[in-house]
Amino acid sequence: MAGFLLRCHSGPVEFQSLGPGRGLSTLVVREGADTLVVHGDRLTEEAPPVHAPLDELLSWTERSHARYCAVLVRGGQATLWSDVGATCPLHYARGADDTLLIATSAGAVLPLLAGPPVLGGAAQALLPGGRFAGVTAVPANSAVTLAVDAYGTVPVATRQVRGLPDRPVTTDPQEAVATVREALRSSVARLAGGSEELGVMLSGGVDSSAVAALTARESSGAELHTYTVGTPFGDEFEQAAWFAERLGSKHHELMFGPEQLTELLPDMIRSLETWDLLTLQIAAPACFQLTAMAADRRQVLLSGYGADLLFAGLGGTGGEEDIERAVVAQTAATARSNEFGPAFADARDIVVRYPYWTREVMAAALGIRGRLKVREGTAKWVLRSAAAEVLPAEVAWRPKRGIHEGTAMSRMFAAALGGDDPRLQSERLHAIATSVFCQDGPSARGTGTGTGNGTNEREGLDEGLAGVAS
Repeated sequence: MAGFLLRCHSGPVEFQSLGPGRGLSTLVVREGADTLVVHGDRLTEEAPPVHAPLDELLSWTERSHARYCAVLVRGGQATLWSDVGATCPLHYARGADDTLLIATSAGAVLPLLAGPPVLGGAAQALLPGGRFAGVTAVPANSAVTLAVDAYGTVPVATRQVRGLPDRPVTTDPQEAVATVREALRSSVARLAGGSEELGVMLSGGVDSSAVAALTARESSGAELHTYTVGTPFGDEFEQAAWFAERLGSKHHELMFGPEQLTELLPDMIRSLETWDLLTLQIAAPACFQLTAMAADRRQVLLSGYGADLLFAGLGGTGGEEDIERAVVAQTAATARSNEFGPAFADARDIVVRYPYWTREVMAAALGIRGRLKVREGTAKWVLRSAAAEVLPAEVAWRPKRGIHEGTAMSRMFAAALGGDDPRLQSERLHAIATSVFCQDGPSARGTGTGTGNGTNEREGLDEGLAGVAS
């Protein structure tokens, strides 16, 4: 199912499906006065403990799903929670009649607000709470409790779903490598298990190659497909095909052109609910691949995206603490970016799973000191060392590639949007967003140059800008 919209008031909770889709599922359980709604990629058939304390429900959603968002309406309050990386966005707002609105899509809420939609600007996409005035996104790894019968949306309570390391402490290289190796193996095994056919986004770099190798090892004989996207301006076909042949996967090379990007952009903006230039550059190759893969059946795809963020793949300047702060900042910015939003894939009956963006891998990565992430000038040293167990040395230690050597999304967007000036590109993307989200023209805010949305140093300024990352 493509998602849901809830209307919460003094009577029974009203549920509305936002459309078909076989990538994710939506569970709705009504027992007495309690209503539980969970949207996500469910991995087990374990029944939810609907009447249990909230902590038990939080644990159930985590162990039963690869990614999820959830709502529990109980005792005049609604508690909304997200997974560790907000990979299934969840939004809330007050409608024109003060009904509490909760939805997996901010766009679904906009027509129910008191006034016309107010979008963030071309250069400053994020408003307080999200990209649309009056609509707030649930933060990653958070549970937000709201009063159902109220005038505003100030939370009654906010808490973490599960703890992650506040500061990294691991300095022993062997311990760090072993921890990362086991966390990644466990993550891939959990996400790849139970499928007869699996796909992996493959660039031939260490991140995606490690996922592909572990998927082949942990998936118990599933048919493995690998996919690589290239453009007229650059590709990684050779290195990806070389590794795919060694892996024994059924390999697919997909050529992506500016005309196809132009056609994709409105649907990307609608599905990802962002018009941020960098976010769309990162997402575009993956969205093109999803379009090319679409078939009349549910498909499961694993991605290596997220590793650069957690393991300092962009390198770093300054001292160790500067690297560590950058990792935390980039991870938080990406969780707010909607890059992991599932709607585009779900509409094509595909679910994308991110082994690096699970709690076990994130906890492992965030607990390791910066000296082991950038060591002797090598970015992602600890990950490369962990991956060397399953990868040829030339893959595990392959130098990072810049965007000019990969799929060159900056050149693709320049060709599709009619110029290489980022400000011009941002304005044109904002104009597309206006046409997508506003029927009668925007009530736009902050359309000046602004200072950006804090995402200019996220993963993607490297190895293909592909969202099919390394």
